[in-house]
Amino acid sequence: MLGYILNFIYLNLKMEASIEHFVMVSLSFFTLLIVSSFIYIISKRVKFPYTVLLFLVWLLLVLVSKISFLSWIADFKLTPEILFFVFLPILVFESAYNIKYKELLKNSKTIFTMAVIWLLISTFLIWVWLYYIFPLFGFEVPFIVTLLFGAIISATDPVAVLALFKSVWAPRRLSLIFEWESLFNDGTSLAVFLIILGILETLAKWEHFSLSHSLFEWWLSFLSMVLGGIMFWLFMWWLFSKLLEKIKNVEEAEITLTLTAAHTVFLLSEAFSMFTPIEISWIISTAIAGIVMWNYGRNKISPKVEEYMEKFWEYAAWLANSLVFLLMWLILYHLNVNFISFLPYVFITIVVVIIARWISVYLPLNILSKFKLEEEVPMTWQHLLAWGSLRWALALMMALMVPEELVVPGWDYTFSIREFLIVLVITWVMFTLIIKALTIAPLMTKLKINELHSLEKFEYYEWYILALLKMLENLDKIYSRWYITEDEYDELKKKYTKKLEWAFTWMEELLKNEKNSWDLINRAVSLHALGIEKQYLKELFMYNEIDEDNYTILLWKIKRQQDRLESWLSQFRWNNKSFDDKNIFEKFKEKSFEKESPINKYIRNRAKTIILKKTIKDLKSLWSIDFHFDSKYFDKIIKLYEELLNDSKIKLDRLLDEHKTTLMSLETKLSEKTLLRLEESIINELYEKEIITPKLYHKFIEDIDEEIYDDIQK
Repeated sequence: MLGYILNFIYLNLKMEASIEHFVMVSLSFFTLLIVSSFIYIISKRVKFPYTVLLFLVWLLLVLVSKISFLSWIADFKLTPEILFFVFLPILVFESAYNIKYKELLKNSKTIFTMAVIWLLISTFLIWVWLYYIFPLFGFEVPFIVTLLFGAIISATDPVAVLALFKSVWAPRRLSLIFEWESLFNDGTSLAVFLIILGILETLAKWEHFSLSHSLFEWWLSFLSMVLGGIMFWLFMWWLFSKLLEKIKNVEEAEITLTLTAAHTVFLLSEAFSMFTPIEISWIISTAIAGIVMWNYGRNKISPKVEEYMEKFWEYAAWLANSLVFLLMWLILYHLNVNFISFLPYVFITIVVVIIARWISVYLPLNILSKFKLEEEVPMTWQHLLAWGSLRWALALMMALMVPEELVVPGWDYTFSIREFLIVLVITWVMFTLIIKALTIAPLMTKLKINELHSLEKFEYYEWYILALLKMLENLDKIYSRWYITEDEYDELKKKYTKKLEWAFTWMEELLKNEKNSWDLINRAVSLHALGIEKQYLKELFMYNEIDEDNYTILLWKIKRQQDRLESWLSQFRWNNKSFDDKNIFEKFKEKSFEKESPINKYIRNRAKTIILKKTIKDLKSLWSIDFHFDSKYFDKIIKLYEELLNDSKIKLDRLLDEHKTTLMSLETKLSEKTLLRLEESIINELYEKEIITPKLYHKFIEDIDEEIYDDIQK
């Protein structure tokens, strides 16, 4: 990715600059990258917002770059092209990649209302208020310019807020509302911005301008961008998901394909808009591509690769955010504007944008709540949504897209419209960083938003106890092998035993204060069991013992049960004293499964049998641990899983009786896959103990992967 960025830089410089200039620009680029890395480490150590530290370091960089022999630090410039074609697809795709469509649909009214309807209203409020307030202070600004600024600044960009949320235990739904709103109103904001920019350019030329006719055209353009973006991904996700099917278990190719998907969808959307009369929103296309990649294409990504994939996209987003952030501030270094003269208008702008944000949060969310159209967003969350909105990457990109030479009737100032917009955008970002970012965590604490609810607390204590027990067990092994002295062993055992006692005390206190402690324990243990199920299901899929369709069905069932438990509903939908964990779609689909091949039914029930057996074994292991509460809760859940296992075995036996010849040959093939999995685990263990050389290890793994690949092809 770094090579791609540098190549892009070179292509933009080679026509007008020497190789020496390219070397200095590259040196500037890597210096900024090194600075970002060290600042990130420091922010982790001191637990201070990363972006705020970057801003403080930027102040230092500006001073350092004024020294003649260090001036090359500011040589790397953030052009609209670099931001537009390199960084923005990464930022949009990564944000969308982690969105689960079911949770999106669950909060769809809240997201749509805030991201589209009230973004347009916020744009209108900022436009009108600034248009009428600025002249009171002797600053006449054409109405179309304030409208353009309203479109630029109304979209939220909660990257820094979400980073803070992770560090202070913010509720997941609140984090998701922030991210979803940002993602979708980015597309809306950009579409509105492009339309208004088109109006500005028409006014500047003043050629055949008809307001009514133009507004109709721009309204069609807006619909085309939104609907076209949605339609465009229908083809793109199909194409890339089909490609992913063909390259299982090849980490490099799968990761590269997702990176390619992000940029290809982005660039093709732009190219389609350039060479056809139909305009497509590349932000919406890229965002939906990311959502589909997570929810549909993710099952086509090998489980082995999935962890690497998430780490890669986390790194890509961090890299893009860090560089865009530092480069954005370097724009100020090159901007020839007297900021002091803008201070009154900056202050007015900040107040107006804050009030517009408050209205666009409190009003729609309270309307949804009053009419019970969707799950209520608590008032404390609304306070944070109203205060926690940040703007930077996309807002800056839109400001940079305004042509330097653009003027409209009524603009008689020495500075350009572009410079005016950049100053307002950057000073607003500075305000959000210095004031908002530093007050979000204290505000969350004051509003008690980041407090864990009872189920989360119980799970935390449960896993903390399990971790401490494992550590004590390993401590005994370390001591028995003479790795530590007796005094060190006694000191460490005393330390971790004390921690374990505290954890048991905290759990007992929690259960004592909980009215329905029995329900709390039952839910926590059930969630633990479902986590075990998911783990073993992924293992079966990893070793090709279950195909993608059946894997998806079983995984969705597990996730739905987890969602129901976390929402304080029953794990299953009970019907005539029997459980039913199917939704309407699956019941309809099950009708078609009655006609499906016995092989498909057998694979699914075989996988369920294996998973249930292993889950029961792990639950019995947990049952043997004294958690200081009645073990009857484990007994109840183990009994439930034994009933599920018995039901699955009956179905398997029935299928074998009816289709013995076909299924016995299938079982032989599946058993071969199990043996391959066992062989791989043995090879890994030998390699970790350094019994076999790396060369032999890679040869063994290559042979196993080849067998798996041949089997997939068959």
